[in-house]
This record gives sequence, C-alpha cells and structure tokens, in this order.
Amino acid sequence: MINKINRILLALLSLFIVGSCSDDFLDRDSLVGLSEGGFWQSEQDAIMGVNALYDANREFTNSIVIYGMMDDFTDISYQSWATGLTTGNFPSNASFYSNSWGIFYKGIYRANTVLENVPDIEMNQATKNRILGEAKFFRGYFYFKLWDFFGGVPLYDTAMNVDETYKPRSTEEEVYNFIVSDMTDAFELLSENYDQSNKGRATKWAALAMRGKAHLWAEQYEEAAEDFKYLMDNSDRTLIDDFHSLFRVAGNNNDEVIFDVQYIAEQGYGLATDRNYGNARGATSGSQRTRPTPKLVNAYEIIDGTPFDFANFTDAGGDTFDPNDPADWQDEEAVRRLFENRDPRMQQAIVVPWSTFVGRNEVEYLYKFPVDTSDPLAYVPIWTAGSYAWRKFVETGSVYTLQNNMPQNFPLIRLADVVLMYAEAKNEASPGDQSIYDAVDAVRERAGLPDLPSGLSQDEMRERIRHERMVELCGEGQRYSDIRRWGIAKDVVDGVWMTEFTGVNIRQRGFPDHYYLWPIPQTEIDVNPALTQNPGW
Repeated sequence: MINKINRILLALLSLFIVGSCSDDFLDRDSLVGLSEGGFWQSEQDAIMGVNALYDANREFTNSIVIYGMMDDFTDISYQSWATGLTTGNFPSNASFYSNSWGIFYKGIYRANTVLENVPDIEMNQATKNRILGEAKFFRGYFYFKLWDFFGGVPLYDTAMNVDETYKPRSTEEEVYNFIVSDMTDAFELLSENYDQSNKGRATKWAALAMRGKAHLWAEQYEEAAEDFKYLMDNSDRTLIDDFHSLFRVAGNNNDEVIFDVQYIAEQGYGLATDRNYGNARGATSGSQRTRPTPKLVNAYEIIDGTPFDFANFTDAGGDTFDPNDPADWQDEEAVRRLFENRDPRMQQAIVVPWSTFVGRNEVEYLYKFPVDTSDPLAYVPIWTAGSYAWRKFVETGSVYTLQNNMPQNFPLIRLADVVLMYAEAKNEASPGDQSIYDAVDAVRERAGLPDLPSGLSQDEMRERIRHERMVELCGEGQRYSDIRRWGIAKDVVDGVWMTEFTGVNIRQRGFPDHYYLWPIPQTEIDVNPALTQNPGW
C-alpha cells in the first residue's frame, strides 16, 4: 500500500504532527517524543491525536496549491512552467502520484488509530463523540480523494501493521459505500458548530456535504439532491454578499464556508497562495506560477446575462476586435470596453488589463497594456506578453509579508458549491423542477446577474450549471474533478494551446484517454503485488 519509508513513518505515533484549523488548536503541544504505549490515556491525548488528521489534510492542500489547486490541469488556468499533468507526459512513477497516495493513507492510518483507541479513554462523552466523528469524517474524506483520483483502492478500517498492508484493490462501488457509511456516522456524531477555540473542525454539515458529493460522483442523483437540500434548508450557512471577501484573510471563518483548511501567519503553518497565485506587485512578490486562461475570462457574461463575444466589440479602427491580433490590444479605450459591464466575479477573481491592484506599501497599481515597466505606479506582471493574473486568494496591501505563509483559510466546501451540486443532481433526477432554477439563480443573484431564462431543456440546464460552476469556483480546485467525472476532460483540454490573451501560443496541453484516473504508484505495486494498475498506464 505504501512504500517502506512511509510504512515506517506511519507506524510511529510520534509522527502525529499537530494539525491545522484555528489559531487555538493549531498551536497545541506536539506529540513528538511520545511512545504509543504511554499514549491514549487521557482526553488531551485524544484531542492531540485527532488534530493530526487536520495536518494530513493540510499537507495535501499545500502540495497542490502550486497547481492552482489542480485547476491548472484543466481549461481555466495553467502552469507558467511545463509539468507532465498539463502536457500529457507524466510517468506512472512520478512522485506527485505516490506523494498524494501516501498522504491519504497516512491520514487513514491516523483516523483508524483514533477510532481504535479513543473509545476506551474515560473522558467527556460529547468531546469523545466529536473526536470519533472527526476521525470518521477524515477517513471518509481521504478515501473520497483516493476514489476520485485513483478509482478503486484497498480499504483498511483498522490501524494496520506492516504485514496487513497487502490488500488488493476494492471495487469503486465498495469504496463509495465505505465513504457513505463513514460520512453517515460522522453526521450523527458531529456538532453543527463549535466555539471560537475549535473553529475549523469538521461539522455535521461538512459530513453531509461530503456524503452528498459521494452520491453525486456515483451518479446517485436523488440521494445527492436529498443530502444537499437538507443542508441548504437546515444549516446556518448562507451565501454572503461580498464574494471577494471569501478569498481574503478578512473573510476567514465566514458564514458560507462549510469546510476549509485553516492557516496562520507563521513559518510552516501558512498558505502559499500569495506566492503562487500572486504577482510581482504584491507584498510577497508572487511568482504567478498559476494563471487564469483567456477561456475563463471570456466565459464571464455581460452584466445583462448575455454571453461575452468579441464580435460585439470594435478595435481602434472601428473593425471587429480580433483577440488574436496583438495590434488590437494596443488601444486602451478598445481594451477597456472588453472588461466593462461584465459579471462582477471576473474582476473580483482576476486582474485584467486596465484594472487596478493594491500592492506593496498600499500603492494602487494600474495594469496598463502593453505593460509599462517604466511607470512606478504601473502594475507589472511576471509575464508581460499578455497574461491575466489571479486576484482570488491574493492579499492586497502589505499587512502580510511572509511569502509562503499567508493566514488565508482555503475553502474545500462552501455553500455556493453545495447549491450548484444540488442543482446538478436535481436536474439529472427531476429535470424542469423549479428548485433547480432557484438554486442556480441564488448564486447568480449574489453575483449581480439576472435569473436564468425559463423553459430550459435538461441539456441546456446542464450546460448552464456547468458554466456556473466554472466561473464561481475557479481557482478553488473543483474544475479538475468536475471535467473528469463529466467525461469532458479530453474534449476541453487535449490538444488545446495555452495562450496569452493576445493569442500568442505558449504550450500545447495534453489529456490522453487514461488521464481520467491517476496511475497506482509504481512504488506501491512493487511492494504490494496484489495491486493492479489502472488502464493505459
């Protein structure tokens, strides 16, 4: 299941590094140096043990934030540097796959250890229930990630010894059922909310959202819609008015988040979005490693709900604006018109030409294009030939300067995601239902857009929902799983060129047929002959 090094690491309880979440329980004492035999005696032991699950979750998030949470492997953002998952040339022995596999099974081992030891500890029953619920939630969550990326995987429900880690792969259906069972138990055990000292812990709403998500991935649409609807009707989560604040430090622990990874401004405990999503004018001098694509920007509607189309715009000479002609991008007035009166989420998520960005020393920089490197008040991106940049997850001003350690929480599930998943599931189960329109319209109305037109067919509504997920959740890592489960990844990615917005080609993308599932890491097959490889690898 895991390579020899990871197997040794997982067997040592001393490697339970205290996990993420709020300032309060992020700073609890480490378990380093404690022996397993002398542990699991007290309530504090149980709390420290379950905190390690949050650390495993944070570890995976930290490893993929450099890829725009894996949106870089889709059609809406791209890597500034060539990587195998963007070009279609990634071998099965790549460390990316084995590292991810190892993180998930490390988390599962830790969850199983909690579930085996905590029931026998004499402690407050409510706290015990919460801890067992957290362990069930994370075990199901890590298996969901394995299922999403790898398909069927070995199922372990105990803290396995070395000689017990040679199971064959379970079927995808068996993994799905295991996830549903864990999330059902977690829903019963967890609370709806916590006090300030425990903000960031998994709640019953996180468990219900993940159970619904498992149903949706398994195409059990009625069950998915029921779970999402119950959450929408009974939780205290709400779509907050200020979309942009969802992705800023000031918006941490907002009323829309259902589950997130929490960070503090401390070396080793912060988030690296400001560097990888950020730009050269920010306080941390971001690298713009991940960048939005022209396809994403062009997908944002006109404010009246009509699709954006270059054919409706003219260049400086009065001819139809040609986005593939660099000369048409030379005229300020013509370019400004392209980005006026658009879906407000575009400007809230992305830095476009002739918009402003408040950077280091609280200076407001203007993104002139062509880029003007001589103007001290001009926004100068890392990539000057025609690049959009992320505004999402990029702090303005100079409050936080620790480059790889922003105290920005990263949402893994928020209500807008759940609402759109409800609409998707309901459209597949009961097309034409008014609640589908109500759900999508709620997200659009928050953005300032008009409601959907009535009378949409099931196919038309499906495309509307997919469009809404693309623009609402961009940069949050949902798109990669979406296009794979919808079976459209090859269509929208394979052979497509990454381009500057001026039409200049950068690099051709690749998405072979076998990329819908990741390969079982070759290192794992080497040590566990019972494992079989996914097709095509």
